[in-house]
Amino acid sequence: MLKEERFSKIIELVNEKGSVKTTEVSEVLDTSLATVRRDLNELHALNKIVKVFGGASSIKNAQFISTEDDLDYKFTINTKEKDLIGKFAASLISENDFVYLDAGTSVEALIDYISAENTYYVTNSLTIGKKLSLIGKKVFIVPGEFKKGTGALIGASTCDYLDNFNFSIGFFGTNGIHEQVGFTTPDINEAMVKSKAISRCNKVYFLADSSKFGKVSKVTFSNNPNLEIITNVKNDGKDEIVIRKLKEGL
Repeated sequence: MLKEERFSKIIELVNEKGSVKTTEVSEVLDTSLATVRRDLNELHALNKIVKVFGGASSIKNAQFISTEDDLDYKFTINTKEKDLIGKFAASLISENDFVYLDAGTSVEALIDYISAENTYYVTNSLTIGKKLSLIGKKVFIVPGEFKKGTGALIGASTCDYLDNFNFSIGFFGTNGIHEQVGFTTPDINEAMVKSKAISRCNKVYFLADSSKFGKVSKVTFSNNPNLEIITNVKNDGKDEIVIRKLKEGL
């Protein structure tokens, strides 16, 4: 089968099903896995599909994010929404919880509203770690390479360190949320840390204002349809905080 034919069939299959596994494409096209992986990479580069771990998702209705704003700018946008989301998220922390806090301004917003006693924290953000310490919380900061743009500590050593922990609850940021593609970020090393931390949490929440929906960044770090998102919706012109799941649609 010629490359152009494979491309056409792959795009048709992905758009029809929403998402497909690499092995599924290989079986349908009767083509080797190596060829399918190359095809998916090329189609992703052409913005025809979205390449995710183990397969591909439809590009329909996705708004691609090719760059990332720096941390200082993020602190200035959607501040009201982040504050409301942070306040709600903090109310979910219970006494004696062992909490993971991902780097990011939406997650940082919850710190001012923490009221639960005897809580312990792990974070990959120096800024969040400092703020927790200033309010008297016991906090562990993971090792790793410092990423200036997001203020996050990332890398293989970070992932290895996180394997030591079992968190009762975790709060995460994301650059984009898409029904088929999942939760995305521009940096593969940051994605690895997020994925590892999520795997160590008993309960996971994403904190994301409504501007994140329908957007896709370079790397999917989770596409679990049951993970919950704390976000804002407009109700009679006012922001209301809700919890929704990826599988429920955006």
